[in-house]
Amino acid sequence: MKRRRSICILANIYIGTIIGAGFASGQEILQFFCKYGKFGILGIVFSTTLLGFTTFKVLKSVYYKKIYSFEEFLVYYFPKKSCGLINLMLAFFLIAMYIVMLAGSGAVVEEHFQISAIYGILLMSFLNFIVFIFGMKGITKANSFIVPLMIVVIFFVTFFVIKENGFLFSSLHTKTFLNLPEIKVMGIEVSRKEIFLVKLGWIWSAVVYASYNSITLIVIITSLLPFIYDEKAAKKGIILGSVGLCFMALLILTSLLTLYTDILGLEIPMIAVAHSLGNIHKQIYSIILILAMFTTSIANGYGSIQRFSFITGIKKKWITIFICIIAIPLATLGFKNLVMLFYPLFGYIGFLFIGAILLKGGR
Repeated sequence: MKRRRSICILANIYIGTIIGAGFASGQEILQFFCKYGKFGILGIVFSTTLLGFTTFKVLKSVYYKKIYSFEEFLVYYFPKKSCGLINLMLAFFLIAMYIVMLAGSGAVVEEHFQISAIYGILLMSFLNFIVFIFGMKGITKANSFIVPLMIVVIFFVTFFVIKENGFLFSSLHTKTFLNLPEIKVMGIEVSRKEIFLVKLGWIWSAVVYASYNSITLIVIITSLLPFIYDEKAAKKGIILGSVGLCFMALLILTSLLTLYTDILGLEIPMIAVAHSLGNIHKQIYSIILILAMFTTSIANGYGSIQRFSFITGIKKKWITIFICIIAIPLATLGFKNLVMLFYPLFGYIGFLFIGAILLKGGR
């Protein structure tokens, strides 16, 4: 394998693992960064840098320690007695993320096609079930196709939003969008809690965001040894992936801040942003969003099937049927509600992985 191909594969897998329902819909960026206004820009840069550094450390260990699976990774970074518990936590995390992807597909169908969300959830469940039966071949190729397409579409959506509205952020949350000295001049009262949110809250959100994303990333990259040409390729691949992810996140943030008053409270804010430019833009972005959800739901769903099968000893076909059935009613709880519940929760769990990786010395 040539170094250039290795770099591209690693970068695409890195980005493709993260751009699921939460990211592509804009709901993640809205929940974690948008509420801090301009400080959200710093949050995204800090978060993607932390995530990239952590991921590179794992890839470096995978390359030099010849790690082929997540189980081998756990043994290297954690006490052997705790590996079983961590594996169980991971299984629940993956199925939770799978449920979020299903909920996201339902939300897109409901907001874009005015069809009940349950039909979108059922369709996505059926398609996933078929893939689970035949395996996950082609996921790497899917990422190689979807990731560049996502970058192009998000870039043009943001470009036209700025062209139509100017580079001005919504004034709905004046306390966070302006500097504190400017707020005092305007005579607006600011509480200590609000001062904390403006000055330091974005840092906490950035760390939590990087933490929960690190879980899924680590599961996938611990099996990427055959795709790592050398340490240099791993480093360049993660840098390229981090820059690409940061660029996409900043584009989404810019669009959301510009149209904040129009998208606040929506399940799929980026669909509303695209719709403001016309029906064609909305339709194109809806298709891209569904593709992103589909590839991510396959990865998380199949990963949870493997984990639960390994833990329980039950055959994969029975685990597959059980997960596909039980996930449907849970997905009807609503996409936004699930993002608000699961993402911060698993962000705290991700602290274990980031902490262990950063504290582990050497290669």
